[in-house]
Amino acid sequence: MPSPAEKSGAVTLRGVSLVYGGRRDGVRALADIDADLAPGSFTAIVGPSGCGKSTLLRLVAGFSQPTEGKVAVSGSDVAGPGPDRGVVFQQPRLFPWLTVRGNVEFGLRGRSRADRRARSTELLELVGLSDAAQRRPYELSGGMQQRAAIARALAPDPAILLMDEPFAALDALTRERLQEELRRIWQATGKTVLFVTHSVDEAVYLGTRILVLSRRPGRVVLDESSDLPHAPDPHLHPDHPVLREKIAAAVRAAAA
Repeated sequence: MPSPAEKSGAVTLRGVSLVYGGRRDGVRALADIDADLAPGSFTAIVGPSGCGKSTLLRLVAGFSQPTEGKVAVSGSDVAGPGPDRGVVFQQPRLFPWLTVRGNVEFGLRGRSRADRRARSTELLELVGLSDAAQRRPYELSGGMQQRAAIARALAPDPAILLMDEPFAALDALTRERLQEELRRIWQATGKTVLFVTHSVDEAVYLGTRILVLSRRPGRVVLDESSDLPHAPDPHLHPDHPVLREKIAAAVRAAAA
């Protein structure tokens, strides 16, 4: 029977540290990060600005390599980007010359036209963009563009979805709506999600696990599990205000 670290979608961090600019006189961004993220979990990372949240996500994505320690996904060490990890950035970064459908199908090159069309149709329906399939990105609102970016990241069927403050640039109403949509998509797909945010409310609403990082160099100062995302409405759960204050207090202490 495979260990948790060998299961598809598991993320393992062991003694992960990162120094920019050399070990002796460089900037220490992360220090001694240890964590095991279970397949199908939704882990939110929150902490003060500059604490290394996005840096940690980039290490899991394979865009950077740790100075010390090990990052593994599904039991294999991360040596670079791979199709088992989809990434959604703060800006949608859609290709302006392609339609919404074309953007979603971009990562499916090599498959038959019928397979690409079936997969993009499925995902556009999942993110609520079936009616916008033939539109160009500039014809979409910010929230619709980000939905398209999520569909594009999901197209190759990655085990892990990495999201770097994907809703930070949106207005409050659109952000709230997309949080609800993301929770629905996560529950429907069973993906492992690693989600970077500056918002305590967002972390508590979405995360089955919440990691709070300290000021640079980022260390895990709180690792809290939560069942709230499985509730019909996490905001109305009696444990919500208690958990929110616990996370907020940890963030305030980390920023001090």
